[in-house]
Amino acid sequence: MKNIKKITGFAAVFLVLTCMFCFVAGAKAQGEGTNQFRTPPLLDMNTLDDIQKLQKGYVLDYQVFEDRDQPIKLTVTDSGDLVIPYFEGLIRAAGKTCRQVAFDVKKELENTHYKRATVRVSISSIAYTNIGTFSVQGYVKTPGLYQLLPGETYTVAMAIAKAGGGTDFANLRKVMLTRVMEDGERRSFTINVKRVVEEGKLEEDMDIQAADQIYVPQSFFR
Repeated sequence: MKNIKKITGFAAVFLVLTCMFCFVAGAKAQGEGTNQFRTPPLLDMNTLDDIQKLQKGYVLDYQVFEDRDQPIKLTVTDSGDLVIPYFEGLIRAAGKTCRQVAFDVKKELENTHYKRATVRVSISSIAYTNIGTFSVQGYVKTPGLYQLLPGETYTVAMAIAKAGGGTDFANLRKVMLTRVMEDGERRSFTINVKRVVEEGKLEEDMDIQAADQIYVPQSFFR
């Protein structure tokens, strides 16, 4: 009788241990399955490229992590926009970085279709076609029209250098940049290129856009 109770006790302990093992193993397997598609923290989007400016013709790899789908190809249209799946409208891309576009898309998707959207955008290929020209006129050594290509970034100081630099009579303290704004209005900006170059005041320089006009006036003092 004692042996039977002893065997029964061992069997009960073994059954309990077996159940506990199965429970732990199942929980672990379930946890691993969940981790496979766990949404990465928001910080991951901050690692997207925030330097390269997008232009029309760029082909991008686009993915919303929560969809669990492979990245798809999106092309920046001639108007500089992206057509985003599940979003009725266009997202502005030209002139922005991958990181900026990703956060713009995230905001729109979370307003319409998603509780949380982790968006990944990266450049797949670049269309190396002329996207416009800018002109450098006035007292520079080689005035004329210069092409802008996707991926290139020119500032006013760099544009003057591309035009051979100022002549002996150039007034680089009052370089004029004229630009046609999106509303059609023409605006002019004055850049002290001499201070940008000689004193390293890079924050006072400006990036060049297609159709910009740069004029270097004459200096009456050499």
